[in-house]
Amino acid sequence: MTAKALVDIPADLLPLILLPPLEVLPDARARGAECVWGGEPLSTATAIDLGERKTDGGHWFPRACRTCTRRAVLAARTSHPGMCEQCTDDATLCETRRALHVLALELRR
Repeated sequence: MTAKALVDIPADLLPLILLPPLEVLPDARARGAECVWGGEPLSTATAIDLGERKTDGGHWFPRACRTCTRRAVLAARTSHPGMCEQCTDDATLCETRRALHVLALELRR
């Protein structure tokens, strides 16, 4: 069985993907050895980079598994219209919502 290719999440979508607070995470999740949401062990072949996040104490580089990342992207896609004027007018024209949808489809593969 071949491993699925990693997914690069566009930088402009990263802030829309909500993460658990760093201060409540076990050490392995905080340092990226386990999925930030589900706690599954990660390797360089399975980890999806969730970008650099700034904290009060410095910088954080969370990582996640494909399944949990897809779930978080779907949640971002669902909540986005409530924060977007374009979605209020016509959601079919919103590039951000479309990009979240495409990313969710890519994570499904």
